[in-house]
Amino acid sequence: MRVLEAFRTLDPDLPIQYALSFLTLAQNEGLSMGELAQRLAIAQSSASRNIAALSDWHSFGKPGLGLVEAREDPRERRRKLVSLTAKGQAFLHRLTALMAGHSLPDAPQPLPPVTVGIDTRTPVAHLG
Repeated sequence: MRVLEAFRTLDPDLPIQYALSFLTLAQNEGLSMGELAQRLAIAQSSASRNIAALSDWHSFGKPGLGLVEAREDPRERRRKLVSLTAKGQAFLHRLTALMAGHSLPDAPQPLPPVTVGIDTRTPVAHLG
């Protein structure tokens, strides 16, 4: 629950799909938008909208969260590869600390990398 509350500190109206997108990207940096859509069993247009909101641009006229960035794939220019920004890495460290039961001071402290505890290799629609 504390992890979800941490996402709500970024944006009180943040949809859970954005949080799932962020956590999936945190475990699989360099995914394309199509691969993200496939792993979350959502439309590619939804994945693109989620990435926009998590990056610097939000489709609803408000600023994005600046947690991820999409870059052109050097091997296939039409494809965008998504990775965490420095702000996204810092937020991920905050989440992993919360999951480990640590309380954090107001100023984020650098923490060692820890794997987020979700398996994103199986599309959500196929989990049993």
